[in-house]
Amino acid sequence: MTPHDSFDSCLDAFARAVGASLPERAEGDAVVLSIDGLEVEFREDADSQAVVLAAEIGEMPPDDEGVFAALALRANFASLGATALSLDAETGNLFATASLPLALADPDALSRAVEGFVDVAEEWSRYATSFLDVDDEAALARADDEDASPLSGIPDFIRV
Repeated sequence: MTPHDSFDSCLDAFARAVGASLPERAEGDAVVLSIDGLEVEFREDADSQAVVLAAEIGEMPPDDEGVFAALALRANFASLGATALSLDAETGNLFATASLPLALADPDALSRAVEGFVDVAEEWSRYATSFLDVDDEAALARADDEDASPLSGIPDFIRV
């Protein structure tokens, strides 16, 4: 079995487990599934032999003071499990990405990884939205509110 066959069979089993139907696709094409209302792209990274998950999580909020960007960098530094936040420089939209080694991507492991990924992406999407249409002082106050931040529970390794 080639790594791509493993990716296909794992993705097929995952789709059956969650009751989704996969569209026909050519080898190497990404698959997008709607999971809890979030469009999650599944693709194979042949170079690193991994299943890659990606989802657009919203617009980068206005961030004159760099508060949101500092929180996102801190989250990436502290590690969001397997999830990382990124910014599309062309569109200004935020993305969440994660990868799982294909060797570990059986349907159960992929289901757990997708569930964690979707939870993190949804939380950061809500958090980014809460920064829209607020002034910098309100954003600073929100960033310091441990209960409102997706970073609650992550040690304060750095202060930006």
